[in-house]
Amino acid sequence: MSEDVMVRQDGNVLVIALSRPEKRNALTASMYAQLAQSFQDAEVSTSVHSILLRGNGGVFTSGNDIGLFLNHDAEGPHEPAAASFIRAVIALSKPLVACVRGHAVGIGATVLLHCDYVVASDDARLRFPFVDLGLCPEFASTLVLERIVGRTKAAEWMLLGAPIPAGEARSAGLVNQIMPAELAEEEALSIAQRFASKPQMALRATRALLRQGGEDSLAERIDWESEVFDALRRTPEAQQIFRLFLDRTPQAMPTHG
Repeated sequence: MSEDVMVRQDGNVLVIALSRPEKRNALTASMYAQLAQSFQDAEVSTSVHSILLRGNGGVFTSGNDIGLFLNHDAEGPHEPAAASFIRAVIALSKPLVACVRGHAVGIGATVLLHCDYVVASDDARLRFPFVDLGLCPEFASTLVLERIVGRTKAAEWMLLGAPIPAGEARSAGLVNQIMPAELAEEEALSIAQRFASKPQMALRATRALLRQGGEDSLAERIDWESEVFDALRRTPEAQQIFRLFLDRTPQAMPTHG
């Protein structure tokens, strides 16, 4: 396992920290492998309800270690080192929170498109540098970024590849909250803990509905929501919540005519 990825559990929150500060947390193949394994383990763990992804050393990540892009595939195409990590993030059913301090470059920016909540420090800078590197974006970001920020802003960010200040990212809808650098990590953990405290089946079902996007029609979405709603209503978790609510609520006094 890579020593450049630190994993700890804080209550029901799994905290994953990129820890290669001397290289601005640039991602290597071994780091991707551990990230993928950590996300896969979190998905099946009954004690993990949410995940917080952050970087050590005041930086989120500068993206791929450029060495990963060198041509080592004389025998033919091979799967990118990031592929297993990307699949693990996409498959995640639990809320994912990101804390962005300093630079979030390349996959450090595209992974934010798949987070449920992003806390950024006031000095954070995002960048999609793919075109400048002779590449195209990954992580379905050409689709998801447009959905979040609109076509005009997505084209500007991805084609020009200029650094994006945290305030601009928040105004466009990619970042939820901006905090002073010294408070960002505490706030991100607090958000992850709030997710972790929610009724889990309802939280994950709602998350899945939101992430489906606009691919189905209004009528199809109503039908799907109705099916999920009815299934959740019958769960022991929901029934217990209903009973607790009724026990706390004063019952109406009977009236007599």
